[in-house]
Amino acid sequence: MKVKLSYFPDVFDGVTMTALAQTIRAILKDIELAFGKIRIDDQINIGGGTPILKHMSTTATWNPVDLAAAAQTSTTVALVGAALGDEVTCSFNLDLQLLQLTGYVSATDVVTCVLRNGTAGNINLASGTLRVSVWKH
Repeated sequence: MKVKLSYFPDVFDGVTMTALAQTIRAILKDIELAFGKIRIDDQINIGGGTPILKHMSTTATWNPVDLAAAAQTSTTVALVGAALGDEVTCSFNLDLQLLQLTGYVSATDVVTCVLRNGTAGNINLASGTLRVSVWKH
């Protein structure tokens, strides 16, 4: 049987355990070089920063009300596992037209998304998909 491994310069008739161990070490070294700033096990560490222990995300359909200048509206989204103090991001699948979208965990398993109109005119967004993500550190 002929085996071609990219870490060997030639084709060999079989591979010895020593050669296989060397190949595995080379692969792991390449992975470490490529992703040396990222550590993945029960958490993700990027560049030695604060570990991300868990990421949760969900979507919901939302049809925000017509927003007058300087007005705001909000909606809540259920996300099991969300807790006060968790980091939150909210996004909408349509152009926000200069509206500002923010979010926060307002109660256990509940994320509140707030849409603010800081413009000088009314803005009426169509119905779309709201995505809520929670990051646990």
